[in-house]
Amino acid sequence: MALWVEKYRPNSFDDVIGQEDSIKKLRAMADKMDVQHMILSGPPGVGKTTSAIVLAKSVFGTTWNQNFIELNASDDRKLSVIQGKVKEFARSRPIDAPFKMILFDEADSLTTEAQQALRRMMEEYSATCRFVFSVNYQNNIIEPLQSRCAILRFQPLSEKDLHKFIDRVGEKEGLNLDAAAKEALSYISKGDLRALANLLQSLASISKTITADLVYKNGGVTDIEKIREGIKSAIEGDYQKSKEIFSKFIESGVNTKELINQIFEIIMSSDNLVDKKLKPYVIEKLAESDYRIVEGATPFIQFQAFLAFLSTLKR
Repeated sequence: MALWVEKYRPNSFDDVIGQEDSIKKLRAMADKMDVQHMILSGPPGVGKTTSAIVLAKSVFGTTWNQNFIELNASDDRKLSVIQGKVKEFARSRPIDAPFKMILFDEADSLTTEAQQALRRMMEEYSATCRFVFSVNYQNNIIEPLQSRCAILRFQPLSEKDLHKFIDRVGEKEGLNLDAAAKEALSYISKGDLRALANLLQSLASISKTITADLVYKNGGVTDIEKIREGIKSAIEGDYQKSKEIFSKFIESGVNTKELINQIFEIIMSSDNLVDKKLKPYVIEKLAESDYRIVEGATPFIQFQAFLAFLSTLKR
């Protein structure tokens, strides 16, 4: 069985969902055969690598495999790789094309020394090769590299875009999804189309009828309504009830950091759960608890301290 991530990967600019501004710029480069060195910046699963591959196919046509290479920079991050594999590809002549193209996926994992070497190669081999960097965090790329590249920023896909993909896959795979299931899928994927495709495929192996309940049970997400109830109980001053609700989550194997992330998302997306005047203080306290856990404090104690803080807000 083919992986849906690859099965539904776009082969042309028309197939790409969302990212209209970036796709418009890439399409113009392909039409004019005038491709720059580029940094494609944005969170995972929003189409950066796919867009680079589509660009290569549009520019090189049938010879795209010979003129395009993709390296995962998190694996091939050492200076020796840059001086060997990359240099060899960059200096070789393109096949029936004005230049070659090399994509560094997860380029923000490249060492500083490797990036410095790439800076020199970009200057030396600009006549025969274009360098494209796909990054999650643009600030991890050294300034000399950034200054030599056009920067295209990719955003998390909107709910409308995610629903478009869900409808496309659902129709081709014969899936039955209602509005609640689509909302649940959008919530869990958080704008990540790759995560959405993988989740849809795993759910389809269970049932062709996909419900919101099925999504939440198999999507690695805890009961949203129960979390909301726990937050509400704490805000209303009932610390004990809130503690009991969240303790059951923790006892079932849900880690406190995941609970903190979901509490954050619920509070930010809700207009009436937390008073608008109090919301900044709640978010600040939530961030403090998260930081303390990351720094090594006992997660359970820090989480209970956050619930205790919520229970004092009504006073």
